[in-house]
Amino acid sequence: MKAIVQSAAKVGSRVRLGGHDILFDQPGTVPGGEDRGPSPFDVLVASIAACAHYFAAAYLYARGLPTAGLVVEAEADKQQLPAPRISRLALKVRVPPKLRPEHLVGIERAIRRCPAYGTLVHPPAIEIAIDERPDSVEERRSA
Repeated sequence: MKAIVQSAAKVGSRVRLGGHDILFDQPGTVPGGEDRGPSPFDVLVASIAACAHYFAAAYLYARGLPTAGLVVEAEADKQQLPAPRISRLALKVRVPPKLRPEHLVGIERAIRRCPAYGTLVHPPAIEIAIDERPDSVEERRSA
């Protein structure tokens, strides 16, 4: 998976993800924010919930059980120290009625297999490389 993120006015960004474009921004209460899209933080939380939903729905679908009525709600709290991050993430999973207890256990097991969940439980190594744009380097050489 590769995402290309470019500036889209003030502090907003446009993300190209495969054949999809997603617009991110900050609320109007944040300097430069125009609330033209969700914040990256909000999308991170929503992505975890959507991943959990997919794995729960796939579990149900594979067993011929109904997926209608399956809902995942996510609530997250931010914390600034020791670093800005999610300090608490709560997923509330509402399942279709009349599932047997073993299916409830199976749904939870399936959700724990979600890569977004696994990434939070076992964080990846993160590499950051700062690179000058090629045209900026050329402009300096000719100056």
